[in-house]
Amino acid sequence: MRILKQTIAGIILIAVISIAINKLALANDTSSTNQPNPRNPWPALVQQAETLGLPTEFLTHIDPTFVNITFEDLRTYAAEYHPEDHRMILNMRLSFNEAGGALADLARMTHHDVALLYHELLHAYLDYLYADQQLTTEDKQVLDFANSQMACHYRFVRINPIRQLKGATELRFLSDQDSWEVMNETWAVFVGWVLWSKLELFDGKLSDSTWTPALIAQWTDRLEKAVESGELLGYYEPDDPEERKVARKRFIAPSNGLTPQDIEHLLTKVLHEPAELVEASKSVFEVYQTDREPPPACE
Repeated sequence: MRILKQTIAGIILIAVISIAINKLALANDTSSTNQPNPRNPWPALVQQAETLGLPTEFLTHIDPTFVNITFEDLRTYAAEYHPEDHRMILNMRLSFNEAGGALADLARMTHHDVALLYHELLHAYLDYLYADQQLTTEDKQVLDFANSQMACHYRFVRINPIRQLKGATELRFLSDQDSWEVMNETWAVFVGWVLWSKLELFDGKLSDSTWTPALIAQWTDRLEKAVESGELLGYYEPDDPEERKVARKRFIAPSNGLTPQDIEHLLTKVLHEPAELVEASKSVFEVYQTDREPPPACE
């Protein structure tokens, strides 16, 4: 009996020691923090992004409990954002093991999927700014600029009813909801493009990336082509149900696309890119503005 008791006691002691060792190993294993937490993926998302050299400052301004990230087998879009309940819906392929339980490891995502994620993260950031939260001085500057752009540039607009016919435009005075959406989408399209382009130019290695004159030239060339092709034009889904029967999306005409001021705010106050990249990017849009139809006057 004594031997049996000693054996049981020994087994219990070994189990306790094993559990303690495992807990200590998990505490010291920095890679475990890269595994997303299904209940609150935001801290892991920010940490992974920072490790990879992706923009994180604007993400740290958002309350980690503000956004509810879910996964669905989306058919129409690759991702959706619903500001009414602060819900970000991502395609299942962006989930860990495509199981829909947690966000996938950013390091294993394609450049396209990282860009898609940042498109949605910009939506979340703007949603947070308009939710009357505790904002930094920089956040308030972005919010003030967004309001000024929605008051005119993204309110009284030209649209391309048929996207392929860039010269065929119609004037529209947008509702509050449509103005908000077109600014949101225009800015998010650009932010996604910035992330995709940087990942392509630096072969995914952003943590030690340095902008050289040659890389700035490549960036400028890519940006010029994207602007000319209309790749960076935003859109909105009409809030009028009758118009939605005609077209689910209305794309903005070049006259009401991104402005140099938009570019400056997004690259400096949101993405915190260096001055040389900001100036090169602004120059592309300043030149493009001189060659395109001016936006309609708001008066």
